[in-house]
Amino acid sequence: MIDVIDMKLIAEKSSLLSASDLVACNLVRGMDFGDVWHCHPACEITLVRRGGSERWVGDTLEPLAPGDLVFLGPELPHDYRNTPLPNQRPKPVEAIVTHFMPHLLGEEWRTLAVMEPLRRLFERARRGLRIGGRTRDHAEAILLKMVRAQGLRRLILLLELLDLLSRSKQLTAISSEGFLLKPRTSSSDRIGAVCVYIEQNLTSTIRVTDLARMVGLSESAFSRLFKRCTNSTVPQYINRLRIAHACRLLAETDLTIAEIIRQCGYQSPAHFQRQFQKIHRRPPQTYRRALRE
Repeated sequence: MIDVIDMKLIAEKSSLLSASDLVACNLVRGMDFGDVWHCHPACEITLVRRGGSERWVGDTLEPLAPGDLVFLGPELPHDYRNTPLPNQRPKPVEAIVTHFMPHLLGEEWRTLAVMEPLRRLFERARRGLRIGGRTRDHAEAILLKMVRAQGLRRLILLLELLDLLSRSKQLTAISSEGFLLKPRTSSSDRIGAVCVYIEQNLTSTIRVTDLARMVGLSESAFSRLFKRCTNSTVPQYINRLRIAHACRLLAETDLTIAEIIRQCGYQSPAHFQRQFQKIHRRPPQTYRRALRE
């Protein structure tokens, strides 16, 4: 069963796994990946072995190359494309696609100290993770074994892969932090509450003074705490959220650019255009056109 959101994003409700499978690992071959702009409740690890033109994850559209390997958390919108160059035929694609549910190991494991690296990996995967370097090479070798394995052996290989990824320093986030469908957990309850407030009031004017007063801190103390917890200033954080929200509206609605600017809380169209270009290296009109080609 699927839901269509604004006739763009396809939200898959049914599991991608059969009733007897804990881990699905399939070899995809053909003239396309069989994808549309969609999300689902399962985690996904995809290795592109050949073919493909772009990978769209969250608010980030990037070119595909053989060997591309990513780990996507649940409910993260994504799409793999195989768009041919003008006057050329599409080339065949080949990929290994693995799906498993985030509660594969139950719920209690998240509270165990020994599982902290894995918990952090799953948290980071909510933005999508690009896997590179020697980690990518080792992960590819495991995936090649997984696609041939069945049952318990496949599960053991997945755990080996997750252990490898949880210890690696060669993973980079794909989508912007602002694209997360849920507020990120914060090391500070007060800053977490502020982040929720910001996300719920993006269309309004948000002042640092008001946020500091909300949590009972001076403006300078609040700004230092916010920077420590989010790795950004308040204006930078708000701007990332607004641009990420704009990306969703560009992708999933037919609103005009002017309407999107208003819905994202920008007072100046020129400022919005500059900020969008700075983050995505293209104007919003080109961004929308690229997604829909």
